[in-house]
Amino acid sequence: MFVLQAFGCDPPALTPNGVVGVFGERGLGNGEFSYPRAIASGPDGSIYVVDKSARIQRFSSDGTFETVWRTPQKQQGKPVGIAIHPDGRVFVPDTHYHRVLIYDRDGNLLDEFGREGFGDGEFQLPTDVAFDADGFIYVAEYHENDRITKWTPDLRFVQAMAEDPIEGVRVSRPAGLAVDDEQTLWIADACNHRIVRLSLTGEVLAVFGGFGDEPGQLRYPYDICMSPDNTVMVCEYEGNRLQWFSKEGRSLRVWGRSGRRLGEVSAPWGAAYGPEGNVYLLDSLNSRIQIIRP
Repeated sequence: MFVLQAFGCDPPALTPNGVVGVFGERGLGNGEFSYPRAIASGPDGSIYVVDKSARIQRFSSDGTFETVWRTPQKQQGKPVGIAIHPDGRVFVPDTHYHRVLIYDRDGNLLDEFGREGFGDGEFQLPTDVAFDADGFIYVAEYHENDRITKWTPDLRFVQAMAEDPIEGVRVSRPAGLAVDDEQTLWIADACNHRIVRLSLTGEVLAVFGGFGDEPGQLRYPYDICMSPDNTVMVCEYEGNRLQWFSKEGRSLRVWGRSGRRLGEVSAPWGAAYGPEGNVYLLDSLNSRIQIIRP
């Protein structure tokens, strides 16, 4: 593992393309990754990573390994998402078991909800979780459901959203969710190469994107989160980049290019903001986390 000092009294020296730190390498040991597929930052600054071995690892903000645990089952498949509740609980969409697992920060299983199916309170391959200011929970699903479901803080089903076509097309593999400070829901509609914004009751507020490599276009957006300046950060899996948008859908800046050198990425599945506004980018095929100061 190689770690660059990312914090301290003095500003860190910038490395290629604004990278100020990197940690992780390929493997199954502590601090190593087997095709990492989801990342989230906790309220205390901890960084959580899910990989294809069905492990959840927790790191300090400078990349120091802290703890690890595994989901209860993995034979059918492994999780592709993770979200940290404001109270520190860890929500893991156990994708191929059609449920959401809830842990404390040390990996003790606290609860779970959902079951396989197509009806109310049922899931098909859940991918991500988000929370609003009132504690309601939003879960994205793909496969035959391709929708968002809303749940109460005590895990009761409320409603399904985004089941009808939006601008003539149903959402297809909604891979990432985020709720902004205006309490609206953002969806990374991955296979439609677009971003969808909904009210918390499911009304469509905005749609932007479209397949391509130009600024404002997207190639498989797999993750989305809100920036400290209240803009929208999108991680493009096939685009090998991060792209920032205004809430109106205007492309503000782009970071990244395909490759294996520092400051380059390969098939990134996700990104998260951590302490001091640094971005933790899940550089999946390179089996590492790059810390970027945008």
